Amino acid sequence: MSFGVYIHIPFCRSKCNYCSFISRPWEEPLAERYWRAVVQELKAFFSKNPTSDIADSIFFGGGTPSLVPADHIAEILASCRELFEVSPSCEITLEANPGTLSPKKAEDYLAMGINRISMGAQTFSDQELVAIGRIHTSIEVGDSMALLRATGFENINLDLILGLPGQSQEQWQANLEQLVELAPPHVSVYMLELDPKAPLYHSVAKGLARVPDEDCMADWYLQTLDYFSNQRYWQYEISNFARPDFECRHNLKYWLREPVLGFGVGSHSFDGRTRYANHPKLETYMKSLEEGHSAIDWRQAVSDDEGLQETLFLGLRLSRGLDWEKIRAEFGTADLAGIESSLDSMCAEGLLEWKDSSIHLTRRGMLLSNEVFQQFI
Repeated sequence: MSFGVYIHIPFCRSKCNYCSFISRPWEEPLAERYWRAVVQELKAFFSKNPTSDIADSIFFGGGTPSLVPADHIAEILASCRELFEVSPSCEITLEANPGTLSPKKAEDYLAMGINRISMGAQTFSDQELVAIGRIHTSIEVGDSMALLRATGFENINLDLILGLPGQSQEQWQANLEQLVELAPPHVSVYMLELDPKAPLYHSVAKGLARVPDEDCMADWYLQTLDYFSNQRYWQYEISNFARPDFECRHNLKYWLREPVLGFGVGSHSFDGRTRYANHPKLETYMKSLEEGHSAIDWRQAVSDDEGLQETLFLGLRLSRGLDWEKIRAEFGTADLAGIESSLDSMCAEGLLEWKDSSIHLTRRGMLLSNEVFQQFI
């Protein structure tokens, strides 16, 4: 059996105005205390839950993991290798922001075994970067890509956000073209989500910022599908595109409901039977571990019905979709008749395509995916 490991690094130089993730301004003493707490959490967990299973993905997310000293990441990785078996071919990803990398830091990452970098480009328009509070420039995206490749990194992802304040169709197309010029083997495209916890939500609500309407965003999303297809990127998930063999192994675990163990403040875990999450407040998280207590904030067993619901809406995110015969075999005791009726209705509405045992979203279904998923929750 294999599992994934997620490690949250919450520190950022500044918080983007659209962000609702758990993050804190960079402070060296706090960051030093934090990595020690993460190592303590790892040791406490695996002393109580020893395993012969193998980790084949490790993901450092944030926040901005590339902001902290490389030796913090190295210490955490060394603890992982001491506490459980890490596959020789393990995909080890580190999220980075353009402008936070240096040749020495990139060399250190490669030496410690990190083999995948995920960078938040978000847009190639400096005006749009300013509008969302990003502190890098578009030129720094290309510079960071060149640095990583010169160091020896091949597996690099770039993130883009569709629907930023003031964005036009022409600028979105320019984003796509500039990204393809850099030729990352993996691309993630996310539609902007306005979260009430983020300042941008309130700026839009007050009329201080304007974002493209839903029709524009839908058109640009379809434009993106066509463009990336022509550029030989395979869309393997609603928001993710890759060259052959560069799909993100770690993220696939979430969509396939495979075990991922989370460590760090606010991280979430799924062990195959139970979902649980750590304290979302940094001080509470660190103090709990320093005093020898668990960092877990809540825990919930996943019932068979909930497992079926998750299998449906997570599996439909993937281009491969669902294998209905496999679902029947796994959840045969569940009442599937009502679900089949809903699936038939959504096929008739052009949201799904059902052929033989395979069920997947249509292009229209991808645009209305939240409405589709709500049918199973």
